[in-house]
Amino acid sequence: MAVSVLKKTGYQFNGHRFGVLWLILNERRKPLLVPLMFSTFLAQFGTVFEVRKLSDGTAGHANRRFEFVEREVSETTIRAYVYALARFLRYLEECRISYGTPGIDASSSCSEKFVNHYINEVLALQLESPKSLQTHQSALTAYFHFLHYMEFAPLLELRVYRRTRQAMADLSKKQNHIQYVSRHARLQLINACGTLAEKLVMRMGFEVGLRTSELRGLRTPALCNLFKQLDDPAFDYREQFKYWLEGRYTKGGKSGWIYFSRELLIDMKRYFNTERQWLIDQSGSLDDSFILRTDPRFLGTGITESHASRKFRQRADEAGLNPNLRFHDLRHTFATELFHEELAGEEGRETRSESAALIVVAQRLRHSMASRGHAPPVTTRYIRMRLQLLQMEGLQ
Repeated sequence: MAVSVLKKTGYQFNGHRFGVLWLILNERRKPLLVPLMFSTFLAQFGTVFEVRKLSDGTAGHANRRFEFVEREVSETTIRAYVYALARFLRYLEECRISYGTPGIDASSSCSEKFVNHYINEVLALQLESPKSLQTHQSALTAYFHFLHYMEFAPLLELRVYRRTRQAMADLSKKQNHIQYVSRHARLQLINACGTLAEKLVMRMGFEVGLRTSELRGLRTPALCNLFKQLDDPAFDYREQFKYWLEGRYTKGGKSGWIYFSRELLIDMKRYFNTERQWLIDQSGSLDDSFILRTDPRFLGTGITESHASRKFRQRADEAGLNPNLRFHDLRHTFATELFHEELAGEEGRETRSESAALIVVAQRLRHSMASRGHAPPVTTRYIRMRLQLLQMEGLQ
């Protein structure tokens, strides 16, 4: 199911040299053919196709008259378009696993209704701003225009509906002050969880800082090595155990270390030996995903990218938490507390600079560092969020 992105620099093929070529790879790390043609076109010409209508289209798609015009796009835009397309392909594969629909190799057969549903009903719930959604819509429009130009697919009219933009704008305003989840709210959330697996999913958000899609990067072969360390006296001193999260499971394809506390790792091992083992026994599954699905149709298979988001919404509603909270807010909570801890010493006084603390946060979140080793702007939001932490926990 994994779809990843690879950047090739100075790549040469059949006498053609590409300064930067983006590849979208399947789980076997092989390029996907049709997306490869699209990214190769972008690399060679640096343009996308736009539609110029020659009639009002009142007679429907069949009689619509138009022409294609090319528009130049920057390297930054090309990168954004490739990652947006990769995200769409992951969704296609998730639909294949869950509903038996065509997967990543059938993108050219997607209907206009299906892609617009993905933009307005799926992405709109996952992205943080209307601007981000517009970027994804532009990327998919460019892709399907290219497919139509190559005579692989019909012309699709992809739109962000007005109601979608309004709903996202309203939600964005509401979320400006709730990105930190208090300790009391987290306790309520954990108490609402019915299984150890669900509790671990939530803790992966606020104790490790994982995104919902990154939970799929927890694989049993590597974790079993950490479980062995729990029983090894040579590791009795260790309170943090590090795990290498592969880029094919992360946003932006950036690999990096994540850290489990001893207490969390003990509970992970308990899940592995109890709930997970029961699922393996019942299904006969050989899936090496750490967290497995419990629904009868897909018993014992790895969770989907949106699993944590769905479980969070269910348990947060049961716990009576703010309905605007999302699973991703647990990642913000992890980063905010880490920033606070890096600033404060044992007596609660600030012992290091904000810039030094932010570098630690950026590393743990696997953000790409800015020039001269500074934390990127996306990380600096946690300076402001620290004030929320102090107010909500009664520390100020």
